Amino acid sequence: MPISTNAQSSSGTPSSTTPQFPPITRDHILNCSYDSWFPKYRASCIKSRIIPLSPEFIDYIREDGIVLADDDGAEPEDDEWQSAPSTFRPPVEEVDSESDSDEEEEPPRLPPNQRFPGLHQTIKDKITELGGAVAPKLNWTAPKDAAWISPHQNTIKCTSPNDIYLLLKSSNFITFDLEHAFDDCTPATISSTAGTNGSNSFHFSASDTTTTPFKPVLVLRSYFNPHTAMEFRCFVKNRNLIAITQRDLNYYEFLKTLRADIVGRIAQLFNNKLRYTFPDANFAFDVYIPEGEDEPLSRARLIDINAWAPHTDALLFEWGELLSWDVPLSAVLGVVNLDEVHDMRRSVNAKTSSDEGESEEDEDLEPELRLVEKEDPAAFNFSSPQYSAHKLPRDVVDASLAGEGGMRDFARKWREMVEYRENVADWEMNDKD
Repeated sequence: MPISTNAQSSSGTPSSTTPQFPPITRDHILNCSYDSWFPKYRASCIKSRIIPLSPEFIDYIREDGIVLADDDGAEPEDDEWQSAPSTFRPPVEEVDSESDSDEEEEPPRLPPNQRFPGLHQTIKDKITELGGAVAPKLNWTAPKDAAWISPHQNTIKCTSPNDIYLLLKSSNFITFDLEHAFDDCTPATISSTAGTNGSNSFHFSASDTTTTPFKPVLVLRSYFNPHTAMEFRCFVKNRNLIAITQRDLNYYEFLKTLRADIVGRIAQLFNNKLRYTFPDANFAFDVYIPEGEDEPLSRARLIDINAWAPHTDALLFEWGELLSWDVPLSAVLGVVNLDEVHDMRRSVNAKTSSDEGESEEDEDLEPELRLVEKEDPAAFNFSSPQYSAHKLPRDVVDASLAGEGGMRDFARKWREMVEYRENVADWEMNDKD
């Protein structure tokens, strides 16, 4: 088991001194983009399709208001439903005035099927290819904070392009991908010198003139309803798997009996696929482990790869302890192909079998698995719904679950309420006069 140089109790109390993150490069963030690593690890992932996004689509996601496609039979009569991601704007009656006549009217915005028809059709085709139901995300992030607005019962399940547009435009997480993905990066060319204990010293030079461009993509994954207790986040330092944490911060008693199986399945995926082939030596990755047929658990599926950076949630760990974990420097720091991985494993096995005096300290480090315990405060997380900071009042949520007709009714009632309050205010002012 890895040893933290800054001692910390199992309760998760952070250490008094928090080590600093090593410089975070733009390339490291791009290496964690779904389109960068999925082709290499496709066999270990959920069935997916990657669609490059046009500038017109990005502009559509960024702009205020929601204009949905009008080419589906289930669409409402109104061509446009206007709302900001977190506020609703009821229609306002036009009032003739001299100032209004001087202003140019804003041209009506086209629906997506007219604005980017090729991309819209591609999205429809990919949904069909994946069985008719998908879970969308951009390069790094899924719009889980916008699940409240989904017509599919508080999930990110999408069966049409309009479902996808609604989630993407209502999500703060998607805004992070488009606007803040590189906020933690160090704007310099960085080289590192490894120390004997696995630590690195970094040297800076002038900014590199060649910057790898960011290409936004839409990822559609075949939708399934996971058992959230079997989702885990794993941390890799110097190409050593050091820590595994439960992602759903609720207590599940049955996980206790699966500890060894969980670690074994994740270690199998890491050692056979990720360890020597991912470009960076430090990173985090998310997995899902489904139930097995002839054994308790099936093989782990790779869900996401995350940056070794502050914006990646450490969950039941603290970044301070992960950064200060004493891990031996890996013998292989660069990227190798899978054939070279197998050759290295055969070489290691031959050396181990011929050297009977090999100490256990030279074996792979066993990662620490942390689960929510029954007495842990995180086990009583039910009163704080996930992503509650990104949600809207109950009336808005109920209206969204009723579909677009519910939203129109909500907007109408909102307008009537505003008009009523304005009339009351006018009456009170007139009465005072």
